[in-house]
Amino acid sequence: MGGPHFAESSAELVRDFAQPSQPGRRAPCEAARGLVRTTLCRMRVPFTARDLDLLISDKADEERDAVAAAWVAAGGQVLTLGRFWEPPAVEPDRVRVYGNDSFCLVLAQKLDLELVSPADDLLLQLDPAMLGRSLRVVPFDALESIQFPAFVKPVVPKLFRAAVYPSAEALAAETAGLEADRQLLVSEVVHFENEVRCWILDGEVLSLSAYEGACDEASAHAFASGVAAHPALPETCVVDIGVVRDRGWAMIEANAAWGAGLNGCDPVAAARCIARACRKRT
Repeated sequence: MGGPHFAESSAELVRDFAQPSQPGRRAPCEAARGLVRTTLCRMRVPFTARDLDLLISDKADEERDAVAAAWVAAGGQVLTLGRFWEPPAVEPDRVRVYGNDSFCLVLAQKLDLELVSPADDLLLQLDPAMLGRSLRVVPFDALESIQFPAFVKPVVPKLFRAAVYPSAEALAAETAGLEADRQLLVSEVVHFENEVRCWILDGEVLSLSAYEGACDEASAHAFASGVAAHPALPETCVVDIGVVRDRGWAMIEANAAWGAGLNGCDPVAAARCIARACRKRT
């Protein structure tokens, strides 16, 4: 129990993950459509996962199941893991991973994999016009220089909770124990009227979906394409954009494709990105 499981055939895995007749299960495209208001997918070349093994958690998850079904339909295999900190013998050249940070980072260490991720300071490398708000890096030991309220997050992700902080005291309480040389990403507080997820590969937007609010597909794709073409982005990643009230489209954040949720985007597009988001370390 909790051990790895390979489907015996593509048919078995597609039936397990994607058959619409099973309670609680839907085919990949159905799952994506059911989770969002707006979905746009643009792919010119069919995706193939032949000779690639996707490692995912054995815990049920509708979005992850949709990606798994797309992977198998493209000719790949999916291996579900319980005790992921004790992975089975696999060929690193074939392996790709998809899941939360702990799952993927531990497997990357155990299997000697390289994960493709956006730079921690990516937002600071973009054109200011793409941000729609003032943004700067502040040393942790210079909290008094921040004008509150302010949206604050660590430059290195997840060291503390990213949020709007009303005062220096509130931020200090949240960051108690943080090393003095850490850096903070500080933004003015703005209102995003919507939020749109975009899966990006080789400078192109493969799929986008509005997961908060509604949006015009054409204008969202036009802005996202400009972001996707920026040289600071890695070969693949997931970008969230939104409309700042009274200012227009802006970049919200970027995440690694190996750990990002679909948020209604096309699972085949996501699978294509995930296939490029991990490789054997050289």
